[in-house]
Amino acid sequence: MLIVEESHEEIDLDQTIAFTLRGKTFEKRREDFIRAINAVKPGRVHKYSVLISGRRYPIRQVLAAVTRLPAIAITSQDAYRVLEKFGFTVDTEERR
Repeated sequence: MLIVEESHEEIDLDQTIAFTLRGKTFEKRREDFIRAINAVKPGRVHKYSVLISGRRYPIRQVLAAVTRLPAIAITSQDAYRVLEKFGFTVDTEERR
């Protein structure tokens, strides 16, 4: 299955994509993110989030779940970059 992002770049959702985080290389598919986070209760969203299976998750929590790295070791910038690479839409919620 392919989706087209705003950048007009096609992303193969079934493709395995490699990314490096904190010096470790991971090979994942979009489905790996969904499976890893579905069994987890969503944490508090401070600013950046993704909607997965009808629930809103902080982006660092999603990346931590799939990589098994502690969320504190993941920057929002890293999580944003990786999640967008896998076709997730990152939403921004400004705090008041």
